[in-house]
Amino acid sequence: MDDWDRDSIPKKLDQLESEFGQELILSDEDGAVPESHHHILRELDIGGRHYAVLRSSDVKQSNASLYRVTGSETDRRMDHVEDETEWNTVVDAIEEMLHFDEG
Repeated sequence: MDDWDRDSIPKKLDQLESEFGQELILSDEDGAVPESHHHILRELDIGGRHYAVLRSSDVKQSNASLYRVTGSETDRRMDHVEDETEWNTVVDAIEEMLHFDEG
């Protein structure tokens, strides 16, 4: 990962929820994949990178997915986190946040 500070303290965010509400409609750029509806479970910032955990509204797909959020309000982009180190760092931060939310 280039200049990403993965050791910085994670910060809880609510940018997507503020912009779009509890549910997002995702579509791909070329329209090859049908739109999908997702609930926002958690947003956070780690080292200046914005992440979102979303769960499909489709009852057949109850798993949550992790996305890196980039772009501005007018041009949002959400990409699956594919780098294993980045993914593990974000998951660890989310688990820690959940632990402190419960305590």
